[in-house]
Amino acid sequence: MAVGLDCDEERDRLRSGGSQAVAEMFARYREKLLRMITLRLDGRLLSKVDGEDVLQEAFLISARRIGDYLQEPAVPFFVWLRQITSQVLVDIHRRYLGAQMRDVRQELAFHRADGAGASSASLVAHLPDSLTSPSQCAVRSELVAEMHAALRKLAEPDREVLVLRHLEALSNSEVAEILGIDKYAASKRYLRALARLQSAMDGHR
Repeated sequence: MAVGLDCDEERDRLRSGGSQAVAEMFARYREKLLRMITLRLDGRLLSKVDGEDVLQEAFLISARRIGDYLQEPAVPFFVWLRQITSQVLVDIHRRYLGAQMRDVRQELAFHRADGAGASSASLVAHLPDSLTSPSQCAVRSELVAEMHAALRKLAEPDREVLVLRHLEALSNSEVAEILGIDKYAASKRYLRALARLQSAMDGHR
């Protein structure tokens, strides 16, 4: 498996390595893609759709389209894979939920079948230490409830950048590529979203 390659090296490997290289590169990003699927798959589909099935479908599509990508690689390979995986999720939601579906490329499923607020709890756990005091940590369940309510008050772009950074654990550069903005703008949007989240939480108390 290729490790520590930059974008140009990844593309060179994909051009020279054929289908085996595609499989190796996909495996490199498998956990990150599965994390995104787990976060964004609607809880109503958990008994029907498995994350591994979504990954398999995304892999088959990426293997089929790799030639098109390499002809004009507008984004890093991981971002391209994530775009494909996101579209697979959209198609699955449309297939099963139809008019009930939301755009899973933009909205995180807060209410999962495995427990409402689980995603809020994850976000609490990953936010900077400066956002929570020791006394707040002692009453984490209350803080999770506040976080959940505060996240609901945020505009979608603010909520999305927090999800990308803290739940999908993506770098600022990756977030910038996904959102189609430069790294400075991505960093600024993230800091602004953190500030708005803190303000919303203060207002909830």
